Amino acid sequence: MEYETINKETPEMKQLISGIKGLMNRVRSIAQTHRPLFEGEIFLTGREVCERLFLSPRTLQDYRDKNIIPYTQIAGKILYRLSDINRLLQENYKGVIK
Repeated sequence: MEYETINKETPEMKQLISGIKGLMNRVRSIAQTHRPLFEGEIFLTGREVCERLFLSPRTLQDYRDKNIIPYTQIAGKILYRLSDINRLLQENYKGVIK
């Protein structure tokens, strides 16, 4: 009976390691972008809202204080519904008149 030595330098192991690394990268990517749904709603953090609307955190806080933007606060964590953000953008859209 002949035995074949398998180590990390064999083509099969290189392919397996490459596949595992690709899978790990894909899982990391999904974990960073995945947002769980709460009754069909997607909630964003303040940082995500600031990035989407090109706002500073201070401006976002002003919008909260002036009741311009709705939010939910749970145990000190402030969250914003994506549907509320989209609705605000739609309601305040000023089209170009030709």
